[in-house]
Parts: sequence; C-alpha cells; structure tokens
Amino acid sequence: MSENSVEMNDLMFAALDHAIASIENAEPLVPFTMTISKAGDKKLARFALEMLEQGLEAAQAHIQNEKENLKIYAIAWDGFITIEGKKWDSIFVEAGELGTEQGVILSQRYEKKGLFKRKNFPAGNPALIERPTSKLHT
Repeated sequence: MSENSVEMNDLMFAALDHAIASIENAEPLVPFTMTISKAGDKKLARFALEMLEQGLEAAQAHIQNEKENLKIYAIAWDGFITIEGKKWDSIFVEAGELGTEQGVILSQRYEKKGLFKRKNFPAGNPALIERPTSKLHT
C-alpha cells in the first residue's frame, strides 16, 4: 500500500475546510469536486441538482469523465454517520491520486448550535472511515 502524497493530503483537507466553511450558517452543502490536473491546474466544480444525492452522483461521474486528465481529486458531500448508536450529520471527503491504488474517505461530524442564530460546528476530529479503490486507479 502506498502512502498519500503531501499534495493529495493538502487537497483533501482543503476540500474538508471548504465544505465546513460552506455549511457554517446551517445551509446544506452542495456536493463539489476539487481537482488537480496532470498539468497542475486546480479546479473547483459544484453540482447543485434537485436532490443532494443527484449532486453526489454527478460529482462522481465528473471525476470518472475527467480521470484521464487528473492527477488528484477530492469529492465532498454531506451525509450521516452513526457512531456508538448515535446518528451524526457529517461531511465526507473522498480523495485519490494517480499512481496509488487506494483512496481515502474522511468523515467530519458536525452539530447545529445556537438558540436564535443556528450555526454548524465541527464535532471532534476528522476520521478515516474507508480506503476505497481510487477513482484514478486503472
């Protein structure tokens, strides 16, 4: 198993930070991708569709369609995770890079706080929850 590059880790945590900032005011997260092309170009693409699940599917399809040009990718979406019987809202980020077989899926739990002005706040630290096959692995 090869280790993730510093560049992939930087993109993965940049996507996580962007996702957390995007939901801070208790708004839903529009699924998005962050990519670095083989030429070094960085791009952010959002997938705002009628249902959030459709946005995630469109983000995954975008990576699949662009994979020949990509060096590193990250996909971010909002979902739920259950830990010790408690269901949490969570941001998920999947990332992978060319030349490595396994990608990474991180989860960052969050909770709504505030009596009058509701805001989302991270709960705990990001956690590695899965090592799927990278979407750039051939």
